[in-house]
Amino acid sequence: MLTLQSLGRVVKPEYLFRPQQIARRVWIEAFGDKSRMTTVVLPWGYPIVVSPAEQLGWAVYSRAIFELSLTEALWRLAGPGDTVVDGGANIGYATSILAARVGTTGKVHSFEPNPAAFAQLSKNVDAWKTRGQNDTFVLHEEALGARSGRATLHVPDSFEWNGGRARVESESTPVKEPGSRIQVKVTSLDDLFSNGEEISVVKLDLEGFELDALKGMEGMLRERRIDHIVFEELDAYPAPTHEFLQRQGYSVFGLDHRLRGLKCCADRQPYTHPEYGPPPNYLATLSPEKTVRRIERGLWRSFGPISYLSRR
Repeated sequence: MLTLQSLGRVVKPEYLFRPQQIARRVWIEAFGDKSRMTTVVLPWGYPIVVSPAEQLGWAVYSRAIFELSLTEALWRLAGPGDTVVDGGANIGYATSILAARVGTTGKVHSFEPNPAAFAQLSKNVDAWKTRGQNDTFVLHEEALGARSGRATLHVPDSFEWNGGRARVESESTPVKEPGSRIQVKVTSLDDLFSNGEEISVVKLDLEGFELDALKGMEGMLRERRIDHIVFEELDAYPAPTHEFLQRQGYSVFGLDHRLRGLKCCADRQPYTHPEYGPPPNYLATLSPEKTVRRIERGLWRSFGPISYLSRR
């Protein structure tokens, strides 16, 4: 039955700009199987194996898109030949976006400390290497942090529902929910890129460990060797992550979206529903005016007709 609620679910960019996705969503709701690992072809042409039982997997399975603002921002900020970083890569959704943008001449450094997620990331990347990008991917089975060493990764009992919720514990913020704990490697970007390398985009989704990772790249930030940071921050603006980046000379914007594209919200939190999300994502950049124009100009480019035509 057609209702206002059902209409509201399709009045979204991922459906309006890809109307064929509405039929796919109806079919999945009626006949989809959440129990099987499934291969989905993303709008930029990369196949990814997901588990529909997980939150990220279900979003990709049903819409082929996860977190619109994050997706579009990464697509617009990365470019051919760039060196980029995916911190908290999980199974590789953001890694695929960055790889599609940097091409065969760029490098994508992907960090994922959880062994289960890293194994799936590796399988997905192996499929993408056949696109002539064998040298594009550099996978790190370790976490990003303030300094290199070891740390405890907490894997919640609900991992099967949302594999991305595994998080590194810090002394100041121990995780109290039930789950298992494993020892993992930690590295800092300052240590990894100690020879003066420049990074175009750093993406961080570390379940509350973002500030530690930012402290581990303080030298690079101070030397202006990182152009843009796209990061998740669940605490209200201004959080310590925002203040830390602003002290390094970066301008911070909340990443919001309208029907036709992205909106940069200067020095404020983007809209998020407290229960349904999406989680607040932010952009920190050294060139605010130029970057805002780059982010907001025109229609969606990571999916829809423009993406389709560009791949042809």
